[in-house]
Amino acid sequence: MSTFRAHPNFLPASEQMARGLVELYRGNRLLNRILNDRGRAIFGMFALYLDATPDERGVGLTVTRIANLCHDSGICSRGRAKAIVTLMRWGGYLEVGPDSGPNRRQRPLVPTDRMIQEQLKRWQTIFSAIAQVHPPAEEVLARLHEVGFRKALIREIGGRFHAGFRLRDYAPHALLFGERDAGLLIAWSLLISGTDGDTFPPTQPVPVPVAALSRQFFVSRAHVLKLLREAEQLELIERTPSPTGSVRLLPPMHETMLNLFGAMFAGFAEAGDSAVAAFETKTEIVVPVREADVRPAPYAGNFPV
Repeated sequence: MSTFRAHPNFLPASEQMARGLVELYRGNRLLNRILNDRGRAIFGMFALYLDATPDERGVGLTVTRIANLCHDSGICSRGRAKAIVTLMRWGGYLEVGPDSGPNRRQRPLVPTDRMIQEQLKRWQTIFSAIAQVHPPAEEVLARLHEVGFRKALIREIGGRFHAGFRLRDYAPHALLFGERDAGLLIAWSLLISGTDGDTFPPTQPVPVPVAALSRQFFVSRAHVLKLLREAEQLELIERTPSPTGSVRLLPPMHETMLNLFGAMFAGFAEAGDSAVAAFETKTEIVVPVREADVRPAPYAGNFPV
């Protein structure tokens, strides 16, 4: 991560990623409800990962497999995972696939083209930013249209999360935002709201249009205000005098978000490089599972659908 943070293009690349991810979710109510916080983003990635990594019977994504994986990884309870599968099916992101094998008690699910296209947009946004600090990412971008490569890529990304890689380990304060509906999107919106002549992240006060943020990300005004109050309590931001409301992003907020971007760059760049290598040699690179990292974590119940 430190290598990426030291790169001269790190700040422009981070700003590009923040703007791209905020724009990706803009005005999309259903996508916001499914994949906008830390848990739901990982859930969507796990769905694609299981589809690309069949079990010993050749069965990919099933309700049982993803419920167990989410529980064992500490993402959410099995019951919550099953509820999200139902929501994703209703929204057209998953559908029932063909029978697989002699055991037909539970037919596998498969990602729809809609889900794959949404994921492609996300990867294009992420790897386009990473390419500013890691040129080999251009090879990932060039191959995203290839189905086989996409499966290799999701196996590498999902395998790392399955093995215990978590962005929160590099930016603990980001959990405040990641554990809330649209929390990271709100934080990134503040990051890209600097006035002309300001830096990224901004050092001058930035406007906080609470009503606009609540409409944009389909959360209540009270939800936005509560998030801002908690960020202020952690001394990540401070309110500044303004007729319409504004805040200053404090150095701990800068450091938290830049560490988050640095960890994202490092994790996705490594996965992309491994996917290119695996795809070119037609071999699979196995990511070792560290026992200490995959123990079930206590579920706090903060995973709302």
